[in-house]
Amino acid sequence: MTEYKERLTDHLLQVCTSAGYLKGALLETPDLEEAWLRYAPSFYGDAVRNFNAYPEFCLGCAGYLGMAVANLWDKDWAHYSNAPYSHFLGKRGFDDMDDHITECILHETRHSVAAMQTCALEAHHFLMRESPEPGTADAYRKFLATVEVMYRIGAAIELCRLGYKFEKL
Repeated sequence: MTEYKERLTDHLLQVCTSAGYLKGALLETPDLEEAWLRYAPSFYGDAVRNFNAYPEFCLGCAGYLGMAVANLWDKDWAHYSNAPYSHFLGKRGFDDMDDHITECILHETRHSVAAMQTCALEAHHFLMRESPEPGTADAYRKFLATVEVMYRIGAAIELCRLGYKFEKL
């Protein structure tokens, strides 16, 4: 699964760089990776239930979650580092997670919506090109890997939007 995640990450990094959402590098920090480990079980439960009907939405929400966590990390991580998963859900729970994050956490929609639509569509197409047999363990593992990559890409896009970049020391 590591190879699949690397190929998907490289593909999305290239797409995001071409679209101007990233600058050729996947920005990340251990704090955001640790947050993913806390949120992933709850997110997976929501996404798995909705994936067959709304695949791009589920993948997009993983990216939005990454964006939101990165935004809060920049804002005041000491305060937000222990925010529960429910902090990212809307009034209708998972169903309006994207709207809740863009309106109440990111406070912007133009950049985030375009980026997540592009990434979710690309990630879904990438997953479908792998042709995992529906209902198999392989399909499930690739779905989980795709969700994780989308979270990381979303976090990187938000860090880039906030002005973070890699610099040689």
